[in-house]
Amino acid sequence: MSALERLVDDALRDPLATARAHCAAGGRVIGFAGGDVPVELISAAGAFALRLPSFAGVAGSAADQYLESSFAPDIRSMTEQYLHGDLDFLEAIVFSRADDSAQRLYYYLSELRRQQVADGPLPLIFDLAKIPRATSGAHSRAAMAKLAAELGVRPQHLAAGIERRNRRRRLFTSLARLRQGAGSVRGCLAERLGRAADFCDADAYDAALGAWLANEGASATPVAGPRLILIGNVPPDDRLHAAAEATGGNIVAEWGEHLPGSAAMPPVASHGSLDDIADHYHDRAAGPRAFMDRAASAADLVRAAAADGAIIWLVEQEEAMIWDVPAQTQALQAAGVPVLSLVRRRWDGADALSEIGEFTRDLGVRR
Repeated sequence: MSALERLVDDALRDPLATARAHCAAGGRVIGFAGGDVPVELISAAGAFALRLPSFAGVAGSAADQYLESSFAPDIRSMTEQYLHGDLDFLEAIVFSRADDSAQRLYYYLSELRRQQVADGPLPLIFDLAKIPRATSGAHSRAAMAKLAAELGVRPQHLAAGIERRNRRRRLFTSLARLRQGAGSVRGCLAERLGRAADFCDADAYDAALGAWLANEGASATPVAGPRLILIGNVPPDDRLHAAAEATGGNIVAEWGEHLPGSAAMPPVASHGSLDDIADHYHDRAAGPRAFMDRAASAADLVRAAAADGAIIWLVEQEEAMIWDVPAQTQALQAAGVPVLSLVRRRWDGADALSEIGEFTRDLGVRR
């Protein structure tokens, strides 16, 4: 087992451990939820940036007292941790308004704190606007400046915060190329690498991933079976990927907010400007409120990855991406790509595993 895989295993076994240790040593820890939160600012504030973990097996008894059934399961899991005090060592949590469940949770937690029902870390909102027009961009710039002030960003550290996150983007881009090119990185491993990344010390994780990409990753043997892409919600673990691998296939890319793929984006301009960061997130072609042709984007990914098939997987509570399924299915089928549509499914994916296995097996017969 490589040093990177040991680091990832430890992080996934206890996602809060490294951040807790950082806090215990006197450091600041600021949590965040979602791909549209500017982690650069958290880094420039001299804090450990912790992506809030979510667990499929966490019971929702406390969260169920306050959240409607329409809340995304990962947000429900985060709420449960918040109410149980698991996140009390955090100084604050940043949510993005560009994610519906996340921005609603910001208001719920703020009200629970106001009523002294809960006493967890301070919720903060990044009031990101995504409409492709000048006024929306100006609004996002103002929101970025406001969040920077709330976090206590040190202007002299802004360029370093940008470069640290750009380094992660470059590494994940290299990983995406390995997956979509030679197909030599198994989807299960890639999913675990993405999920664990922001549970770890950023410098230690990036150093380990860089070394792995240059050695084990570059020399890995390509998977010979069907190449698949996964479209839709982010699962809580790697079991969907494992189901494809168990029948000889490999998920070589994901479409959506999946890590590490969604972070393999163009870097932020490195001039050290808050406006540069704001423009990056305003223009980011990802997330539920991004203005984009989602059917064409999914079809483009299929072609780039030379995929043999596509799996569309959406949880029961999904209310946004469900509207894109007909157009995405039509675009993929027009490109000659078989599609397995799995919508309104359990978040743990247990009810989809056999169907993924059968779909992958059938693709293998066709090859």
